[in-house]
Amino acid sequence: MMINWTNSIWKTSKHSAFTDLCAFAGKLFVSFREASDHMSKDGDIRIVICDLDGKKINGVSLKMANCDLRDPKLTVMPDGKLLMNAYARCYDNKGKWLHSRSLCWFSQDGLSWSSHHWFAEKNWWVWRIRWQDGQAYGFAYKRAQQQLNLYKGNPLRTFDCFKTDALSLASHGLGYPNESDLCFSQNGNAYAVVRRDADTFTAQWGVAKPPYSAWQWYDLKQYIGAPVILQFDAKTILICGRAWLAGKFKTALWKIDIETKKLTLQIVLPSDGDCSYAGMIKSEQGIYISYYSSHIDNQSHIYLAHLDL
Repeated sequence: MMINWTNSIWKTSKHSAFTDLCAFAGKLFVSFREASDHMSKDGDIRIVICDLDGKKINGVSLKMANCDLRDPKLTVMPDGKLLMNAYARCYDNKGKWLHSRSLCWFSQDGLSWSSHHWFAEKNWWVWRIRWQDGQAYGFAYKRAQQQLNLYKGNPLRTFDCFKTDALSLASHGLGYPNESDLCFSQNGNAYAVVRRDADTFTAQWGVAKPPYSAWQWYDLKQYIGAPVILQFDAKTILICGRAWLAGKFKTALWKIDIETKKLTLQIVLPSDGDCSYAGMIKSEQGIYISYYSSHIDNQSHIYLAHLDL
């Protein structure tokens, strides 16, 4: 693979970060958080719509009073609607934290969005949603529990915990599993990558057969922050995320052999410092990756990259 182009699609004086990417209605939709800084309480969601050449066409923003909206993710539902899920840290009028909870919106065109809908338990962060046979699946984590639970259903209706303790410190001896992604192969097997921020800090590779209630975990011996995964072919899955390389954070792309579990670094995208949190899709044109980085003027900007196959 090689990088064809990398476009800066959004830059302001605010902290723009934590992206995702989805192809919808023949266009590219990039979602991200905009706020005063990495952990401020004033996070809004912005969506930038681009053509397939990475040129900005349109955009929209979503806000909620007294809520910090974080890490928006985009998927296309089985009925063709665009779904966005995020995590809201909710505060009272004096700025005191009340609780946090996952929520979602849907849209027919990516510009006009429904009212929000809360789902899953409070203080359990459903990081990302993937669809299989008409059902949505997503891992949720809670730092205090150092545990990952698997949810299933439809976040607009019923989305319940399907498998508790899929990965945890208590049961697996692996501390603080958190950000994750899933994909499903043609034979129905599920694969997952999970970030960890304790003990060895190494990411875990998960494998499960239907009905996805029994998971096997393998150590990737590599730190991977905010992983996003994509099945490239029958034998290979691509993983994009934050890497620690030569003493610096970078946005990197790996491939993993499904059979051997061997992880191989492919490309390091133009990035440095506060960076990564990518979205990734495959199309006839190649691989598109959204991410943020502060390698230019130490200011976090949103980027869209295109990779030739």
